[in-house]
Amino acid sequence: MKPYHRTLLFSCLPLITPIIATAAPDAEPKPVANAVTDTQSNPRLGSAWRASEVIGTNVKNSTDENIGEVKDIVIDLKSGEILAVIVSSGGFLGVADTLSAVPSSALRYDTAAKAFKTKITKEQLQRAPQHQAGNWPDYSNAAMMTKLREYRDSIGGDVNAADNTAKNEVDAKEETLTPVDQGTSESDIKTTKDIRAAVVKEEGLSFNAKNIKIITKDGHVTLRGVVDSTSEHETVVKIAGQHADSSNVTNDLRVK
Repeated sequence: MKPYHRTLLFSCLPLITPIIATAAPDAEPKPVANAVTDTQSNPRLGSAWRASEVIGTNVKNSTDENIGEVKDIVIDLKSGEILAVIVSSGGFLGVADTLSAVPSSALRYDTAAKAFKTKITKEQLQRAPQHQAGNWPDYSNAAMMTKLREYRDSIGGDVNAADNTAKNEVDAKEETLTPVDQGTSESDIKTTKDIRAAVVKEEGLSFNAKNIKIITKDGHVTLRGVVDSTSEHETVVKIAGQHADSSNVTNDLRVK
């Protein structure tokens, strides 16, 4: 650039700068990315997932062994329940191409491992509804849906737990009960199943309330999760008391 051209350009800058600064007076300033809420830098801080994010994610057990990866999700579109997450467990169980259906709330996303973590044992996983990769069952079949729910209740796994990620991390720190601590006795399983059925059938309860954690161990019931109002809180606790002695019900519910 010739010297006199540069001189002309610099002499015009004071006139150009105000024009640039006022070119878009109505434009909203971009928000500063927040380390807690920014879903681009921290996409897995919440409990809401897209199916495409879940499928393909690795699953590991409590000793950091790789169980497999998520292959699919089973959803009851009528009720909105996530009935199961389909995990490729063949290598972990020693049976090739085996897929296992596990409750979604038995999984907790570990940001450091970039994988779902679960406390489900190999024995519990072996009892999960299973099929071969090339032979998918009809999940819309009533008997199969019942089987998925019964397995969920047998390990205390609740579908779509409202506080699936953040609260589970607190659970781990406090060493409190989690869904896989569900008792395996016939009476414990029946108590959880009966409370679950009554809560789901109760009219007026929110989706969150119908998907709280219900854990029965040695006759003691623990209620965990988030409900939308104090009235829902009272209703759920009352239902639990109808199926178990009120003195044996621990109420860890939180109002949204």
